[in-house]
This record gives sequence, C-alpha cells and structure tokens, in this order.
Amino acid sequence: MNESKIAVRYSKALFLSAQEQNLIDEVRTDMILVLKLCGMEDFRDVIDSPVITNSKKRQVMDALFKTSVNEVTYSLITLAVNNNREAFLPGIARSFIARANRHEGITPVILKTAVKISSTNRQNFIDLIERDLDTRADMDEVIDEDISGGYILRVGDLYVDASLKTRLRKIKKELINKE
Repeated sequence: MNESKIAVRYSKALFLSAQEQNLIDEVRTDMILVLKLCGMEDFRDVIDSPVITNSKKRQVMDALFKTSVNEVTYSLITLAVNNNREAFLPGIARSFIARANRHEGITPVILKTAVKISSTNRQNFIDLIERDLDTRADMDEVIDEDISGGYILRVGDLYVDASLKTRLRKIKKELINKE
C-alpha cells in the first residue's frame, strides 16, 4: 500500500472518530502540533529510525503526547506506532487537517511578502478573500525577502503573483524580445 493511501485511511478514521465525538477542532489543533513536531529533525530521526525499537518509540510518543493532546489523537498516534506506521504521521496530520478544513468550510491561504504586513492589511486580505470566495480563510504569512516587494498569494488552488521580482522578470523578458 502506498504512503498516501495509508495516511488517508488513518486520517479518515481519525476524522470520523473526532466527528462522532464533536472534537474536530481539538483534534485539528493536535494534528497541527504533530505536523510541527514532524518538521523537527530530531523527531523525524526518531520516527524514521529502523534502529530504535517500537517500545522506545512508544515511550517517546507517551512523553510528548500523552498529556498534551486529546485522547482520540493520542489513540491514533499509539495505533500508528503499534502498527509500524509512525513514519506516516506527517501525512496523516496533513490529510486530517485538509479534511477538517473542508468539513468546516475553511480555505488555507498563504501570503508571501518581503516584509511583515500590518495587522490591518492582514485583516483586509482575509476580509477580501472571505467576501469574494465565500469561505473562511486560515491565513499563514511567509516572509521571503527574495521577492523584493509586493506579494504572492495562494488561496487553495488560486495563485496570484504580484511580486516585484516577477514584474521585473517580465519587463526584462519584454525588453529582450523587442531587440
């Protein structure tokens, strides 16, 4: 079975359990924590290591999650470790978050700018997206100094590149083609 099927099946089971117990928001918060931890090199080394035994991995998971996440989330993590599926935790977390967002009508938004924007501008972006696309926006901001100015906005499958870097590249291309 390929990785995505495993992650989808586990996340679907987790979602149905969370939905049945009315815990979708809590479990989504837990899965965001799991995803953040999976992004840490030390944690990835533990879950990906073939040398570390399952009992040691269970001890690590107990220490990290037993008292800090919901019981439903903890049960899934324990099940994944017991079935040697701990390497799929990042995929399970991403799949669950996407499923929960769809269920709640939340659209992930990524705003990339060269500098941090003001809270007023942030709210203006969110209001515009929510009004025009009839959705709830969950916006993450990314600072990327390479774009020099402007912004790059990704709303679900929509992509708007209004960066200075892209504009300058287009101007350069036009000037070269005119010669």
